[in-house]
Amino acid sequence: MHLEAMISKGLELGSEFVEIREERIRTTILRVIDGVVRELSSGDEFRIGVRTLYRGGWGFSVARSEEELEDALRDSFELARLSSNESRRLEADWPSFKGSYEVMGKEPAYEVPVERKLAMLFEQHKAASSLKEVRNTNISLVDSFRETRIVNSLGTDVRQRIGRVRIAAYVFAHEAGVTEAAFESKGGLGGIEVVEGSDVAERAARRAVEALSAVPAPPGPHKAILDPKLAGVFIHEAFGHAAEGDSVVNGESILTDMMGKPVGPPSISVVDDPTLEGLYGSYRYDDEGTEARRKYIVRNGILIGYLTNLEVSKRLNLEPTGNARSMDFGNPPEVRMSNTFIDRGDWSLEEMISEIKEGIYAFGSLYGYTDPAKGQFMFKAEGGWLVERGEMTRRLREVAITGMTLEVLHNVDAVGKDLYHDPGSCGKKGQWVPVTTGSPHLMIRSLVFGGR
Repeated sequence: MHLEAMISKGLELGSEFVEIREERIRTTILRVIDGVVRELSSGDEFRIGVRTLYRGGWGFSVARSEEELEDALRDSFELARLSSNESRRLEADWPSFKGSYEVMGKEPAYEVPVERKLAMLFEQHKAASSLKEVRNTNISLVDSFRETRIVNSLGTDVRQRIGRVRIAAYVFAHEAGVTEAAFESKGGLGGIEVVEGSDVAERAARRAVEALSAVPAPPGPHKAILDPKLAGVFIHEAFGHAAEGDSVVNGESILTDMMGKPVGPPSISVVDDPTLEGLYGSYRYDDEGTEARRKYIVRNGILIGYLTNLEVSKRLNLEPTGNARSMDFGNPPEVRMSNTFIDRGDWSLEEMISEIKEGIYAFGSLYGYTDPAKGQFMFKAEGGWLVERGEMTRRLREVAITGMTLEVLHNVDAVGKDLYHDPGSCGKKGQWVPVTTGSPHLMIRSLVFGGR
């Protein structure tokens, strides 16, 4: 009842829209480096975020308790009033939602003793270190329980309880002056059962060791196959961020004014879907309380949608897509991706490889750079294989790809039927949120490869 009373008070102050988000977060972060515990932290915090809208200007403030809520409300309104001087008017007539959602899993991770979680990480380190070439391991486990209630002046009232867990391993192997790295992770919605028993460190270690005997990738343009991990990172970083509607509104996206136009061949469809069960970037309601839904950004090669929150949907004259997300109670929601992927096609990997007389199969992703405004990207793949006369012949290292996003998309010749999702964490404006990247294998007519 208290929250509803605060909303009425916010409207009496002059706000045109009031939103209150109660939030409790329990988080545990563990990191074991080379078999030694280097990070062990946990927290259980409760805050209430208040957001108000006045003549196009937004204000946001945070209360530590209900007793502080009225002060936070007044601070939020004052900030909205001040920011309205530099803002375009915005009519607050969005749809409202009511409901609840809960995913905690069989064994909620926050209830699992820290000793048991550490034992999991030590087991991962032991498995990776059993290979004599492995020099360093960096293994982490992050679990969180996030409970929110969002109410607003339009009638929205939604509650959500979500448990997430992710384990990740970065492994370095060294031999004869050569050092190679590999990365592997597993995560999703649910309890500790999502990651317990996984072999992420061992798989990363084997790939790092395998790369020690590899040869450098030949630079220049080549016909290429990208594995689902690398293609998933490409579509998230190089294309997905350009499809976030705030970038479009601000003229910072290559997709501005591209609605209804081809951005790739008819075989390419790009989806953002927070409703997929169990994936790391899933949820039922976004952080403005909008119900999440599956939506196509690209269908059969044509750009048909942008990702939006409440404000951006109004600026672009579109429906809210349920993509407003915040890192925690201390941050207002921004337009963010959820589970973003290229939809499956009808090619097998074997069919793709058989089509290539000379080219490169690139896999995994270590790091990269993108510029959504210019459409440029560079990614360092984890490794690759030289493909000759329809066969993978030599293992490659120092595999990096670069190019222009839309040019590469138009060069896609085949889309695989082996869709794979990979958990990750996406940063934007200082906020990190859990996401999932994904794609089938892609065969690309021409892609520029370089060194490290």
